[in-house]
Amino acid sequence: MIASSPLKNKYNPMKTATLQYIDTTVNNSLAVSYQSKINALNNIASYTMKKLTNVSPFILLLIPVFVMMIFAITGPSNMTTGSEITAKAAPANEVAKVSAYQGR
Repeated sequence: MIASSPLKNKYNPMKTATLQYIDTTVNNSLAVSYQSKINALNNIASYTMKKLTNVSPFILLLIPVFVMMIFAITGPSNMTTGSEITAKAAPANEVAKVSAYQGR
């Protein structure tokens, strides 16, 4: 019988990223390093969520509005609109050359 890993099918209901399955042939030090990285990410996520519990949801919904206002104010000011674009007319002899070439 194959010995099961201590991290195999570990149930963590409050964590978003968990290590569900580790093959028994995987090196244990590699598994421990992955688990420590996942734990670090979970700690960061829980810290962020704890800090956001004191913030009003209405303020959080206004963040994209403020970002778009900043983009609109600081956007490129030298863009040309469709009414400002003009086309340079080709000389008559160039037009004649092109039409003569296409006629062959």
